[in-house]
Amino acid sequence: MTSYAARLLYFLLAVGFINFSVNAQTISGTVKDSKTGEPMPFANVFINNTTIGSTTDEQGNYSISGKFSRTVELVASFVGYETSTKTLNISGATKANFSLNPLESILSEVELKSRRDKKWERDLRRFKEVFLAVPDDPFSSQLEIKNPWVLDFETVKENGPNYVHATAQAPLQIANNALGYDVTYYLTDYRFYNNRSSYLGFVFFSPQDISDSTALATLDANKETSYIGSIRHLFKSILLSNVAEENFEIYELDKSSMLRERTNVYHEELGKSIKLLDGDSIQRIPLENGNYRIVWPFEAEIHYKNKTWWNDYYTDLYHPISWITAPLGYFDIDRNGVPVMPSQVVLSGYMGRARMGRFLPYDFMPSETFEKYLAEVDTSLQQITRWNNLRERPYFSTNKPYYYPGETVWLGGEMLYQNKIMSDSLSRVLYVDLMDKNAKIIQSETFPIKGGKISGALVLPKELQSGDYFLRAYTEWMRNFPEQDIFLRAVPILKKEENVTAVPISNPDLFGDLTISMMDTIYNRDSYKEMKIDLSFLDETEELTDAHFTLSLTDADLVSTIGDSPSIISAMEWLDKSPSPTNFSLSNHQIEYGITVDGQFKSDKKRDPVINPITIVRDDLADYGIVKTDSSGYFRATGLFFTDTATISIAAMDSKQRHYGSVTVNEKTKPLFVGSYPKLNYQTYQRQDDGLKFDISGDYVLLEEFVKEDEKIETMEDRNYGYGPSDREISGDKLATISPEALAGQLGFKNGWKTIGNYNFGLKASNPLLIIDGAQYPFLDNESFDILISTFIPAELESIKVYTFNSASFGMAGFGGVIMITTKKGQRTKPGKDNAFNSSEFQQFHIRGFSPEIAFPDNYENEDPVEIKPTLYWNANAETDGGTYFFKVKIPQALKRMNLRVEGLTKDGLAFEKTFEIDVK
Repeated sequence: MTSYAARLLYFLLAVGFINFSVNAQTISGTVKDSKTGEPMPFANVFINNTTIGSTTDEQGNYSISGKFSRTVELVASFVGYETSTKTLNISGATKANFSLNPLESILSEVELKSRRDKKWERDLRRFKEVFLAVPDDPFSSQLEIKNPWVLDFETVKENGPNYVHATAQAPLQIANNALGYDVTYYLTDYRFYNNRSSYLGFVFFSPQDISDSTALATLDANKETSYIGSIRHLFKSILLSNVAEENFEIYELDKSSMLRERTNVYHEELGKSIKLLDGDSIQRIPLENGNYRIVWPFEAEIHYKNKTWWNDYYTDLYHPISWITAPLGYFDIDRNGVPVMPSQVVLSGYMGRARMGRFLPYDFMPSETFEKYLAEVDTSLQQITRWNNLRERPYFSTNKPYYYPGETVWLGGEMLYQNKIMSDSLSRVLYVDLMDKNAKIIQSETFPIKGGKISGALVLPKELQSGDYFLRAYTEWMRNFPEQDIFLRAVPILKKEENVTAVPISNPDLFGDLTISMMDTIYNRDSYKEMKIDLSFLDETEELTDAHFTLSLTDADLVSTIGDSPSIISAMEWLDKSPSPTNFSLSNHQIEYGITVDGQFKSDKKRDPVINPITIVRDDLADYGIVKTDSSGYFRATGLFFTDTATISIAAMDSKQRHYGSVTVNEKTKPLFVGSYPKLNYQTYQRQDDGLKFDISGDYVLLEEFVKEDEKIETMEDRNYGYGPSDREISGDKLATISPEALAGQLGFKNGWKTIGNYNFGLKASNPLLIIDGAQYPFLDNESFDILISTFIPAELESIKVYTFNSASFGMAGFGGVIMITTKKGQRTKPGKDNAFNSSEFQQFHIRGFSPEIAFPDNYENEDPVEIKPTLYWNANAETDGGTYFFKVKIPQALKRMNLRVEGLTKDGLAFEKTFEIDVK
């Protein structure tokens, strides 16, 4: 007998012994109150994750009989008491007594708050998707949490990423009508991150009383379908050495191949990035407690070949694909293939879809002849969910509610996303049109979206007639979706001799969820006053909480309030709306990551290739890139970043740098306006000549936060070579100790650093732009990129910074993201010399870029008197630090009254707006 056969025989004998030893067993004991020692009748005692349980009698005694694993987790619970658990090693009759501790506070009447309910309902909807079933699972309509009001949600911010945490003041009562169970779930932990989720708890299953034979057959089919191809099915097949017989294939991911760009073709990757494993080669170690340790030191890709399944990973496979890793290099399972510690296993792909709605009790035993598989995905729901997840919508407020011809309109706000996880993959360009009541476009502006934030300004034409106007805001990508997603904001334009009759200020009730406090301090100077304003934000627990918001300070005698203006609070209701799509096609209007140029290439020779490289150059090599046409000659380049108008040179170049063919550039189109325009209700009156004051850009005096003297002079390196803050960074001692895998995981690198997280979703992008000690290395091919990256050792680096959200300023070179590396040795390599650009081979076009930035000038050093102006201070992107924010501003000596308006979101996503009335003394 070979050594392998001997080991296998020993293993099978061990499994057989374990199975033999789990004949009928009995667990009994008592449940008492820990404080009084009194027995507790009608307490629930059950084996976790099973249908096996009992209740105590009048003396607090219980007895449970059945076939148990060698090790079980026994749970005892009673309303108003802490749930208690014991891990038992079963051998014959087993005794287990419990003493339950009373809870200090029990569930009280829930106070209904309409504002709070909306946020809570959004959290509950997400909880159901994470906990019960994914939205496209047909089971989702057959699952119900009977007592959702026991759930409470909070956003937690620790050293790592924020997450939503849920607690339950009582066990969740769940009706699973798809599997035929009433489930009692004792939630102990729930965490939702933007890229992963987890939940833990104790579960007891009660079979529903169903007698209809047709309904029972459907339930059995649902149970079998949920089991087949599941993680439990896989692990049991590994345990019994019949992986191939159960139609599983296990592949080890080859980390050494990650330097090459992985394709989506299975037969191309087989033997390169994935290698087929023999299921019998996986080490299984019997443990003394009756469980088994599976040694899993690799990242594995799992194929289950006995089901047909769509997947968006391989183009030539049509069955479920999953990925499994074990952070500890192993995991423990029981004899039925159930993970003893779920946290030892990390799932993604098909197996990662499973939620509580498909969770089967551990004592469920599948049929060995089952062949009727039911649908596991509602394709219509799946399509709607994916469509809805890609929706975005802008919201912004303005520095005041109405304007006069020639004034400057400052605006600020943010993008709202139906699925915030997709935010780094969606639009970076916002179009804003000023339109009259006849939907005629008066002027158009283009603003960059930076980190999901919006800010900009536009100067109204001096000859503009008074009347009702509105701003329309949208992205090119939004044009694939219903017109209702386009944001509209009314902007009344008054005659210069008019003003609006003010209405009393009415602040929305925040229901105690948030308290915004303001304190002002005035310093008298010779020719002006200096005001310092402090803001603090307290949550419902009276703890300081961070927020981001727009802030406008206006002269209350010059700027009147108008009722029923739109706000971020009403804008957030869009997140709860999911219209029925009439067209799932998203190809008509593409995502823009910067100024976009697209057009058509026309060949002048029959021998020209079908696919042609198009070289695009901005001005005198200020930015450049190469894109390829499709077979029809269409080309598109996005990611350009410039203001005003630039000269764009375009040509198809051959190997000798001579142009061939010709190109035309498509003109930008505007969406048709559909529907009615927004209008505010207000009354006007004639104002006196001495009250004619206007907001003209360039006339503002603004004092920013205090600046300490003798500050350290920032180097170019400190300022990230002028490119602004990065999205992610690792520096210092951490680089000396971090592993390559952990480094890639923390910074979101994939494919040998050539892919950064979800960035450039659905688009073919160049490799990330490398900046090494300030020197740029754009448009590297795969080989050059790999060679350059391989020369660095993390311990020899000062820092690695990654730009995705904030990559727009890098132009087309940063379209695929930016990796900025600073070495300890300083600039060790020098960029190549710039070559003079010869435009003679190119066709040239004048393309409009982003609108010029119109900022408040800082005239604090100027001691001249401060003139009376309508808007005294404006900040489109204010952010608290530790829950507080302050600013200082010069104000005129004659100023009497001011209004301070703040509007935004807390770090927990709670929308707020508030206007403070300030009397200047």
